Amino acid sequence: MIVISKNEKDYSDYLQATQSTLNVLVLLSGFTFTGITILLSQFPVLDSLRGQFILFFLASLLFLFMFLMSWAIGRNLRYCRSMPPVTRDIASFNRLTLLSYFLLQFAVVLMFLLWNLTILSLASGVVLAMFVILTIRGYIGQAGRLHSNEGEDKA
Repeated sequence: MIVISKNEKDYSDYLQATQSTLNVLVLLSGFTFTGITILLSQFPVLDSLRGQFILFFLASLLFLFMFLMSWAIGRNLRYCRSMPPVTRDIASFNRLTLLSYFLLQFAVVLMFLLWNLTILSLASGVVLAMFVILTIRGYIGQAGRLHSNEGEDKA
């Protein structure tokens, strides 16, 4: 059992609420990805403007859910009491995890190409690129804040 002194803040309730939000985001991401896949395989007319708009909306929604997931995970790191030093193993794992998030989202863009929806694929690729840039910027900024707070927490 971990005892928290009166001077330390207890963020366990916040972390538990954030974990619940993450679970919802994972569920919504899975349903959205499945919805895109079902629409692509079952919808008879994919080249209609209405069908492509719906697919674009669902792809953008998936990208947003995945962005929020990665953002929430990064934010939760601030509330860890002690963090191990960043080793090559940890850095590699973190990079591969982030890459897997991006590749899963890129699979949607490729699925659009598979059904010859070139414009939809390009538009979705642009939206995905924006979310990838935001995610990477967020992680770089988060890493800077974590390192700058290390000295403050010990003082």
